[in-house]
Amino acid sequence: MDTRKMKAAAEWFYRTVFKDEAIHPKSPQATQCLPSLLKTARSLENLDHQSWQSRESLFLKQGKLLANYEDSYDFQGSVQHYYTTYQSLTDQELRGYFSWRTKLRQGELKKTYPSFAFLYIYELLNQIGVLDPDDGFRLLYSFYESYGKLDSLIPTYMNRWLVDYVIYYNLAPTLLSGSVQVRFDNGITVLEHIQEREPDEVIAAIKALAPTWLGRSKFYAAHTVEMDAVIVRVLGRVSGHYAARCKKTLTEQYFGVRCAEPVHLFDAAVFCDPLKRRDYTYTVDEQCVYRCTGGKWTVYKHSLPPRPSTKLDALLKTIDAVMRQEMNDPRPVKAEVETKWILKLIQEEIQAFLAEQQAARAKKIVIDYSQLTQIRQDAAVTQEKLIVEDELDLPEEPSPAAPPETPPETSDTPLSQAEYRLLQCLLYGGNTGWVQAEGHLMSVLVDGINEKLYDTFLDTVLDDTPQVMEDYAEDLKEMVRP
Repeated sequence: MDTRKMKAAAEWFYRTVFKDEAIHPKSPQATQCLPSLLKTARSLENLDHQSWQSRESLFLKQGKLLANYEDSYDFQGSVQHYYTTYQSLTDQELRGYFSWRTKLRQGELKKTYPSFAFLYIYELLNQIGVLDPDDGFRLLYSFYESYGKLDSLIPTYMNRWLVDYVIYYNLAPTLLSGSVQVRFDNGITVLEHIQEREPDEVIAAIKALAPTWLGRSKFYAAHTVEMDAVIVRVLGRVSGHYAARCKKTLTEQYFGVRCAEPVHLFDAAVFCDPLKRRDYTYTVDEQCVYRCTGGKWTVYKHSLPPRPSTKLDALLKTIDAVMRQEMNDPRPVKAEVETKWILKLIQEEIQAFLAEQQAARAKKIVIDYSQLTQIRQDAAVTQEKLIVEDELDLPEEPSPAAPPETPPETSDTPLSQAEYRLLQCLLYGGNTGWVQAEGHLMSVLVDGINEKLYDTFLDTVLDDTPQVMEDYAEDLKEMVRP
């Protein structure tokens, strides 16, 4: 629906048809009952030399005249107008509006007819009843927050008009920090400089630009840290590929190129252009610039509107799908990106990340505090034996030494001779009494075996008993002979 055409038609209607035959007749008696200031405002509508003026011009003149007017009229009718101005209201409706506005300014917020609510907004947009543009923004935003809870139609329009207000009246760009456009622009800026940004910034930008898939993925919820790390790595490489080999950057591929588009500030509102802007530039941020040239407005921004990117969302779902496959997740999803170089890149980054994680786990020293009690008990037994042997006063004649055992072959494994011997005993039912007799700690040997064979099995092969894990017994027997 072209709101500018609708307003032009309304303007024509009120200049011609309405002037000759009013839709809401104002009887002489009703006009005579009007307070003097309202009579004066009404008189501006009937001046012959003013017949050429637009509804907007008349609205601004009447609004300045009635900016501080107050009333206490008990209006009992109903009101339904579009692009409401003072001229479009009957005398009773006019007094009903100012009575409602008086209470609103006194702090009494009460739901009223949409025609009245929008007329109040139009006043603020045109600086009627405000001290300056900053005061007008404060009043607009306050009405948006409070009255928007009573009428859901209000935020629909004011989300746009608040942005237009800041731009038109040259207020601080920080007032727009929470707007959809600025959040969109911030995300684009982060992706344009992804190599210099922190991972947390990149993830926040991605979730703002494409929240659909990550928001509902159970796999992402369960593996957020791992997925975030991979997403940042993949996006960094994809961005580098586009920058080096393609005419369009990553953001241009996914969100369109920046270009100038015509724009109509305060579209669908009664706006009188009180500052008569002709040559003016307003920079929202590095992604979005508004310009007025000869009264015509354009905005220089990405050609696509600020909405979730389907292309970026498809890439995130594909990363999710490949990640599930590499981690053997039982709930696979279909990858949406079919471009071969992107799929190859995703797989490379996931595999590299998982390998780094595995290497980090292998280097990590794990202290099993549950074994401390057993270690203390073993140490106490050894100490007691030493004390007893010292008290026996044995003869110094040495006993014949037992022939040394042939050390087991360990060249095919990273195990020490003691570790190899212990694993051999556990695999083939040998006696492990020699461990304590030779001064070894069982828990130390078990930890050494598990750590040295982790790269091969990606798991511990001995439990705390110690016993060989049944799943790995046959493979271990190929490494350790009887």
